Amino acid sequence: MKQFLKKLYSKLLSPFDRHRHDGKAARQIPNDDFFPDVVAILNEGKRVTIPVKGFSMLPFIRGIRDLVVLEKRGTYVPYDIVLFRHGGRYVLHRILTVDGDRVEIQGDGVVKNTEKVHLQDIAGKVITILRDGKTAVDPDSPKQLRRARRWRRIRCIRRPLLLSYRFAPWNYIWLRHQ
Repeated sequence: MKQFLKKLYSKLLSPFDRHRHDGKAARQIPNDDFFPDVVAILNEGKRVTIPVKGFSMLPFIRGIRDLVVLEKRGTYVPYDIVLFRHGGRYVLHRILTVDGDRVEIQGDGVVKNTEKVHLQDIAGKVITILRDGKTAVDPDSPKQLRRARRWRRIRCIRRPLLLSYRFAPWNYIWLRHQ
């Protein structure tokens, strides 16, 4: 058991810690090897902290910079951020609607496409976002839910806002050095 936890801990830190102290590049774990272990731990009822890649949850979750803490839940409601399996890969997006055992999901940084999955495809729910790996943000706080609702309402201007945010000088410089 200790060896399994050490292996998982190294898998969790490797993708996030791009620059190690010894100057060598961090080891990258393929998602097909990484996520089955994460799902197994979630199914045991434990919490898991994972790094985030990609831009699909901008501006609420920033790829490479932020970590998320996941937990398995029995029920899910709109505006929950969940890790789910879709098209053979794991994705972290926000729930739009729940209709029986069907769930419609879309990333905050995605303007058009939505995914429709079954409840059993959901591996876990984000209970904490760690900004830059340090500052804890509760995605279920009234302030964060208000922001998410406002973001959904401005669908027509989201694309230009996302582009300006994504390619802002401070983000561009930071991402370029990763």
